[in-house]
Amino acid sequence: MRKSILVGLRTVSIVAAALVFGAGAAQGAEVLVEAEGFADSGGWVVDQQFMDIMGSPYLLAHGLGRPVAPARTEVEFPETGTYRLWVRTKDWVPSHHPGTFKVVVDGAAVGVFGNQGKGWIWQDGGQVKVGKKRVPIELVDLTGFDGRCDALLFTADQAFVPPREPDKAMAAWRRRLLGLPETPPSAGRFDLVVVGGGIAGCSSAIAAARLGCTVALIQDRPVYGGNNSPEIRVHTLGQPGPIVSEINGGYGHKPGDPKWLEEPSQPTRAAERRQAVLDAEKNLRQFLGWHAFRVQKTGSRIESVDAKDIGTNRELRFAAQVFIDATGDGSVGFWAGAEYRVGREAADEHNESLAPKKADRMTLGTSLCWGSRDAGRPVPFPEVPWATEVSKDSAATSGDWTWEYGHWRDTIRDAEEIRDYLLRAIYGSFATAKRQDPAKYANYELLWVPYVGGKRESRRLIGDYILTQNDLEATRPFPDGVATGSWSIDLHYPKDYEKYPFRTYAQFNKVKPYPIPFRCLYSRNVENLMMAGRCISVTHVALGSTRVMNTCGQMGVATGAAAYLYKKHAALPRGIYQKHLDELLDIVHGRGPYAGTLAPKKAEPAAP
Repeated sequence: MRKSILVGLRTVSIVAAALVFGAGAAQGAEVLVEAEGFADSGGWVVDQQFMDIMGSPYLLAHGLGRPVAPARTEVEFPETGTYRLWVRTKDWVPSHHPGTFKVVVDGAAVGVFGNQGKGWIWQDGGQVKVGKKRVPIELVDLTGFDGRCDALLFTADQAFVPPREPDKAMAAWRRRLLGLPETPPSAGRFDLVVVGGGIAGCSSAIAAARLGCTVALIQDRPVYGGNNSPEIRVHTLGQPGPIVSEINGGYGHKPGDPKWLEEPSQPTRAAERRQAVLDAEKNLRQFLGWHAFRVQKTGSRIESVDAKDIGTNRELRFAAQVFIDATGDGSVGFWAGAEYRVGREAADEHNESLAPKKADRMTLGTSLCWGSRDAGRPVPFPEVPWATEVSKDSAATSGDWTWEYGHWRDTIRDAEEIRDYLLRAIYGSFATAKRQDPAKYANYELLWVPYVGGKRESRRLIGDYILTQNDLEATRPFPDGVATGSWSIDLHYPKDYEKYPFRTYAQFNKVKPYPIPFRCLYSRNVENLMMAGRCISVTHVALGSTRVMNTCGQMGVATGAAAYLYKKHAALPRGIYQKHLDELLDIVHGRGPYAGTLAPKKAEPAAP
């Protein structure tokens, strides 16, 4: 029997990891070390953006061209002896291998990784002699250019090859080594589960909590805010409204303010303010750093959502009466079988003048805003031919939202490649600027380049109504208008796709403030699913306006209020529209008995 041990818990004492013995039929021992669970990640960062595609979080050496500090942990082996090492990694530019790293076992380097194959692979590290049961392991970055490590497998079975594809076989194999039960333990039963901690998700969770609902808020990053977070730094635009103005990150910044991109203090303070608002809600349980990955259904209703801690792989099951998909990608709806669309509708489907003649799969792209600074001394930057292959003769030392890519790619399936393409464009453009004008840029160094992409569009879940360009431009009245859109119809297109597919321009079409109907905020075919944010029921053209974050926050407030009405009346979202619309509007607009209900509660005075 093969003995198996998992190392995947972010703890100082690695022996606290789960042990699984007698699992599997092959001979020998297995030790699976999940990189995201290293006790000390050093300068590496945990990247979970692509878990649903490649199967796991991973460590990323995002050093902007300077090697990051090593990641370190200790591993307890079930027995000493000779093991074969496999490292799951990715050579993200196979022609040049920019992201390499060493694995060091008990002080001895056992190989260089990230320089073979195409896509995510298990790279063979050869044989490793383990002379004691407790062994230190390090990941040593060699380049600072985004080397990546998912996991390390030590196996005493020299003939064993781990599953390659991130499919059900790999998932089952990893679950066995993780010692995870088939049914995750319960996180509890809630009135509402919100998946996604951007402005929309935070707004919905706070609204429901203030109305008396028990709420679980699941966010797969270490910080809330989505595109407005310190990780991405996009301005919140559109009208805010109740609750949204508390959490939208606005610290007096204005669109185009370079300090918002170049100085981390402003977005960091905004994030701290947002966190404080969430922490003040007694009915709200936060699951920060948890990734939702599947749902359970009975008929046309969701019963529960499963999520895992991105650092420890611990899983929990979240049951509720109603669910809100604020993931942006419509992930919860997708897993639940909700109807959805991707891409642009044909002009004649909704008589939209801004839509193409024929329907296609084009979407709005993903951006990486970035900046540099004068360090006051010469700062070298390495030659990056693998990056200038993408950037060509582009020269720049900073970039805003116009550094955008992915319009003609699948923004979910190809998300990692889209992000990586933008990284190459940025590194190449910066290197070219320094090389072409050394008198001006010799002292410049990269200050900030995000590794989390600012995504604009992917799936749009279909509700009882699909909002269109004509609805916006005509300011069409809707009796169930629960949010107000005000941003222009802002559609992005590649500027010069043949030469610079990473640069974009925007076509703005002004509109007057218009209502967004509640019928766009719940699924047409999954009875207890609502959505808030960019995955609501709109056409591609209408999304150009509704997607800005303050507007998305208003949607969150409305869906949070609807969750409360579900609790009060046992009415599904469609039933709330049909029978309890006036009460929903009273809550959203703070009228009648609900005046002031959504305002933050004042702290009670301390006892004398």
